[in-house]
Amino acid sequence: MNVNKQEGLSFATLRAAEAVIETKSLTGAAMKLGISQPAISMHLGRLERAIGTSLIKKVGNKIIVKEEISRLIRQMLDLERRLKTVGYEKNISKLKVGICTYCAPLLVERAGSLGKLKDTLTWRIADSRRLEEMYEQGELDAVFRALYPSEIAPDLTTEFTLKWMGEKHLLDFMKHDSQGLPVVLASPNSPLGAVAREWLRRHEVTYDVVGEVDDIMTAIRLVSSGLALSPLPVHVQDNLAEGFSNCAQILPGHVDARYGMFFDERRFSLRAALDIFELLKSELTRTVRPVEGSRPALVHPI
Repeated sequence: MNVNKQEGLSFATLRAAEAVIETKSLTGAAMKLGISQPAISMHLGRLERAIGTSLIKKVGNKIIVKEEISRLIRQMLDLERRLKTVGYEKNISKLKVGICTYCAPLLVERAGSLGKLKDTLTWRIADSRRLEEMYEQGELDAVFRALYPSEIAPDLTTEFTLKWMGEKHLLDFMKHDSQGLPVVLASPNSPLGAVAREWLRRHEVTYDVVGEVDDIMTAIRLVSSGLALSPLPVHVQDNLAEGFSNCAQILPGHVDARYGMFFDERRFSLRAALDIFELLKSELTRTVRPVEGSRPALVHPI
């Protein structure tokens, strides 16, 4: 295809294409990057005009990605990430590790068990979506974060269980059918926000989002104040038992999210990544005592 004016390829366009490659879905790519589906389509259009061919082919409801093009896109993005870390690697002695706010309390409690490795690390705590951006931009050497529902998981992956916690007076809230259950959720464009909304949809729960927060301490304060319920990690009820004295599990069952450990193999050894991953995994999968006060009639069983 010959064009009079050729468009340049921005890294934003390449990242949008990479998201489509990973999720094999325009909707999934939009959710992963936190942008609209039309924006993803716009980037794909730019890519197609620049290279003279399409990245994907639709066969029925399936999207097939052209492997030779996807391989080149990954190589270009990998080069970008490597270039961004050239100066960074010369001046930074400690390795930077990103931890999601929902897991950070576990790390604070158990970091001492990492031994000498702990002295070589510095921690960055943020929501999963922000951590993803920092890692892609070369600002982090490793990251432990939630995964999007359709995201391809890394080798180091574990389950993360959350329970719908709220003050006990919310157990009677559903008696009023005309109102939705007040909930506090993470942003719909974040992994935990997307997982929680999908759980509510599958269980046919009528709800009203009264707040969107990606910080666990804010979510905890809103829950303990009686304003709403929120999916909180099971470790919260153990570590904050006193502040949760008036709280109970409002919706039965639990939300299963996935967490993954990503790391830069050029600076971060597999042994170090495994040590951090196994520490957090052991805490996340630790058995906790049952929460009293759940009411099965609120939702439909799976």
